[in-house]
Amino acid sequence: MGVKDIVLGIPVTKSGNFEEYEKAIDWYVNVLGFKLIWKMGIASLKLENGQEILLFGEETDENSIWYTGNIKLNPHYSIQFTTEDIEQLRSELIGSGVTVGEITIGGGGDKVLMFFDPNGNRFWAIEEPK
Repeated sequence: MGVKDIVLGIPVTKSGNFEEYEKAIDWYVNVLGFKLIWKMGIASLKLENGQEILLFGEETDENSIWYTGNIKLNPHYSIQFTTEDIEQLRSELIGSGVTVGEITIGGGGDKVLMFFDPNGNRFWAIEEPK
């Protein structure tokens, strides 16, 4: 037995605003290159290599598996993307209108970059050694 795969759920602003939810899905597809697999209140998106994420709207029911609390004040996840060329990724993100931080050196000596989706969710990218 044991864990085989992980699927990350990312909260996006939905709160009755379907247009904002659609914009969030479009951003993951058009900026990060995910493919929309299905959408039924929750959207399933996959990268070419099969890694999957779920986008879900804010949930206030504390008993729900999708409960987010206040996602702006208390982000409760850390998502890191890997890249072979962090300078190119930064340039492409900026070209797509993404809020992007500066490239810095992380604790392991690798180049890292922080960026945000349109809902303010924070992500990291790290350049893998070649």
